[in-house]
Amino acid sequence: MQIRLYNTMTRKVEDFVPITPNHVGFYNCGPTVYWDQHLGNMRTFFNGDMIKRMFLANGYTVTHVMNFTDVGHLTSDEDTGEDKMEKGAARENMSVWDIANKYIKSCLTDMDLLNIIRPTHMPRATDHIKEQIELIQKLEKLGFTYEIPGDGIYYDTSKLSDYGKLGGQNLSELRGGARIENNNKRNITDFALWKFSPTDVKRQMEWDSPWGVGFPGWHLECSAMSMKYLGDHFDIHSGGQEHIKVHHTNEIAQSEPVVGKPWVHYWVHWAWLMLRDGKMAKSSGSFFTVRGLIEKGYDPMAFRYLLLQGHYRQPMEFSFESLDAAAAGYKNMVRKIADLMAAGDTEPVNQDLYNEWHDKILTPISDNLKTAETLVVVQDMLKNQTINPATKLSLLDFVDDLLGLQLRDRANKLRAAESETAPAEIQEMATKRADAKKNRDFALADELRAKIDSAGWTVTDIPGGFKLVKKQ
Repeated sequence: MQIRLYNTMTRKVEDFVPITPNHVGFYNCGPTVYWDQHLGNMRTFFNGDMIKRMFLANGYTVTHVMNFTDVGHLTSDEDTGEDKMEKGAARENMSVWDIANKYIKSCLTDMDLLNIIRPTHMPRATDHIKEQIELIQKLEKLGFTYEIPGDGIYYDTSKLSDYGKLGGQNLSELRGGARIENNNKRNITDFALWKFSPTDVKRQMEWDSPWGVGFPGWHLECSAMSMKYLGDHFDIHSGGQEHIKVHHTNEIAQSEPVVGKPWVHYWVHWAWLMLRDGKMAKSSGSFFTVRGLIEKGYDPMAFRYLLLQGHYRQPMEFSFESLDAAAAGYKNMVRKIADLMAAGDTEPVNQDLYNEWHDKILTPISDNLKTAETLVVVQDMLKNQTINPATKLSLLDFVDDLLGLQLRDRANKLRAAESETAPAEIQEMATKRADAKKNRDFALADELRAKIDSAGWTVTDIPGGFKLVKKQ
């Protein structure tokens, strides 16, 4: 069916038309690997996963590239500040190379826990210094660069007439010839392509170049690696909304003079996951991780279920109250599926009903990734009494591929847990708890419930007694 996406460049929702029929080339800005990725970062990777799953469900093949920024860059958009990789290395008394390896592994672990399909290519910036130098040389030949002695090679934004078009920036309002941190940039919007290593400090990450020993500017890697793996022109470039006015604007500036316009056909940007007191950020220390949620007893699929209830273009507030509600909704869905599996059904899949509901489920998500509306349709399908269990279960296989919620897996585990008989000592505690409740000794009943829970079992009151289920 027709796919529609909001294009930041045109500021409107557009019909998607691929460069190559039935194929999508897709680049998603990846993490700087100096620390664990927080839940806000994971929302970005989740959204990239959802756009890919949506295309796959519509019959496309997808080449998905996500980079790992393992080069030490300066932390601000103005090419000043601390080097994040060096900062991470100092924090943990490790080399920057070991820090990069540690946190790439950490990021991939969390992506797997959230059932995010791994990208087709996951290039590391340090493996593509040659390509970055070659891109600077091409820009140099075209007259877009200049050198600030003792500092680095800079891009002259005044040479690009439509610089800032992605973010709708009015360059006439920006000061030219500004002096920034003692660097005599020609224009305030100019940015570093190559930074020279300081003469008084030995950096752990530095390389030889035609201009001197140093390291690439942080905008450079995404241009160089996306073009290497997707070609000079590709379909979609995505990333967090914070990248629009600087990082992605600068990527366009250093790419389009070399390859021509348009370099990217659709720009898709993800809104933030917020805390009540502001943006989730490593710099402030106010963040949570996927593994941190697991340590608190949450299924990572509950967090994925929560993210599906938002829209990628709207900020979303994270709280444990909202996560608790999502966990309850997810468990309820798993419960229904486990009951469908247990019901048994001699009727075969009704192909007409399958096709009808397949399209109902796929329609909203294909219209600018309306995942919350898709979830509502799935819930309606589960409640619909005219659809037999076999058809529902077949549709749920499609839903699992589309939404990545691992519903079948969790339902199978729930059924297995419910079929397992509790040890005698657990059953004895549950019986004593039931007696305590009858005698209105609620303190003892709560104490016994806690002991049962810590032993890995859940006790639930049912008419005429109780039920013991092993925790998943």
